[in-house]
Amino acid sequence: MTGGQHRPYPRCMIDIERISEKAHRLVVIAEFQQADAERLVDFAKERNQAGGGGNLLIDVTAVSGFTFAAVAIELAHMPSLIRWVYGLDRIAILSDDDWVRTGSRLESALLPGVVYEVYDEDEADAARAWVLEEADAPHMGALHELDIGKPAIAAYELSGRLDREESERGVAMVRKRLVDAACRKLLLVIRSWHGFDLDRLLSRDVLAGKLDIARKLERYAIVGGPRWLRRYAEFTSAFVKAEIKAFELEQMDEAIAWLDS
Repeated sequence: MTGGQHRPYPRCMIDIERISEKAHRLVVIAEFQQADAERLVDFAKERNQAGGGGNLLIDVTAVSGFTFAAVAIELAHMPSLIRWVYGLDRIAILSDDDWVRTGSRLESALLPGVVYEVYDEDEADAARAWVLEEADAPHMGALHELDIGKPAIAAYELSGRLDREESERGVAMVRKRLVDAACRKLLLVIRSWHGFDLDRLLSRDVLAGKLDIARKLERYAIVGGPRWLRRYAEFTSAFVKAEIKAFELEQMDEAIAWLDS
């Protein structure tokens, strides 16, 4: 374990490594047991003694559960763990389990001053970039422009989670393309979408931008994404002037042909 010598931990399923001057990566493998909890507590105390701070990537994509003994150890040392967590600058949680991601977001909401950025397993690169401070925003890059060789169609791909910053950035990108009066059609390809943060609904930039886009669009094609989202998009076409049509992911060529017609 990086940063000091510790007593041996039998059957440890937790690994902690330093990945930069101010960032650590904590990986939990299989079942989180008492020895793992003891190792985590020792690490938290060590970081507290060093002055705290820094960033942490918690990777629980391979965890299968936890023991009550591990929970008991954490509860017994909660003050040290809380002090450590509150001292961190950036915290990213990477998991392939819905209950872990949901629980992390709820915990973040219940702990004032603590913000967990939560990522699905296919967002590992984004999580690492956030912790290493290679990205200014946690979910930057979830939306990016596509070059389909048709200037009259503004085309974008969504893969990841839409937080407020990324939503505002995405809306601004589309509005910039629609400044060109010859561009009045929009293609959105959803490869892998992990939902959105509720505070994006409170953004004036997002609301005003979407209204401006809706006024300018003639046709809007959504390719991929959950079925309920595609159905909702087609339902909203009754309230805007643009034609909106949804396609399966493998129908991207058909979507482009429909927009281009």
